[in-house]
Amino acid sequence: MSTVLITGTNRGIGLGLAKAYAKQPNNTVVLGLRNPDSMPDIQGEAAEGVKIVKVKIDSGEIESPRKAMEELKKQGIEKLDIVIANAAIGDCFGALKEVDLSSFEEHWRINVLAPLALFQACVPLIKENGKFIWMSSGASIIDRVPDKLDAGYGITKSSMNYLARYAHYEEPSIISFSLSPGWVQTDMGDRGARWAGMEKAPITVDESVSGIVKVIQDATKDNYSGLHMRYDGSKSKW
Repeated sequence: MSTVLITGTNRGIGLGLAKAYAKQPNNTVVLGLRNPDSMPDIQGEAAEGVKIVKVKIDSGEIESPRKAMEELKKQGIEKLDIVIANAAIGDCFGALKEVDLSSFEEHWRINVLAPLALFQACVPLIKENGKFIWMSSGASIIDRVPDKLDAGYGITKSSMNYLARYAHYEEPSIISFSLSPGWVQTDMGDRGARWAGMEKAPITVDESVSGIVKVIQDATKDNYSGLHMRYDGSKSKW
């Protein structure tokens, strides 16, 4: 029985994660959404005793996570066991010399500043050995020969890796790590695939989500915290 907060749950990996945690009996699943009305109804798929809570968390508004925590407290939710910073955008593709700087700035705000604001807001509610997961990407890996036109997006995810590692050391009681979901068949993943000349990404949402849930379940301060992990349980490069 856990209280799990996930951002960006109206589609893709976020929706898959919301459904997965709702199938675990007696969980409270908090859905963080820019527009709560955009969330598909998953209560019918939920296990016995599961409580679904929707709260507005707009990654474009720095104060939004703090306001969301106040709203959760009013609803009697005063602790969080797992937080998954999943909400992101991923349209900043192209060679560095061609990257649209306004687009890059927006990606930095949504993919870096917003998760940091979420972390700051959630820390007081995360109990000892609670988990904060920073959803990363293979595009974040610096230790590779660039093989895709994904640097604009990847830079923001590299910054998330930094935040995850820093939080691991700053918060000894919290398990914090970045987690790459794989190249997944979502709107974002398939756009990236088309940039690379592929029809679609190679990994299904169900495959990714199943792995993500297991990695989070198995995570301790000693094994995964402070690292960059992959959905299949392997350690990723930085």
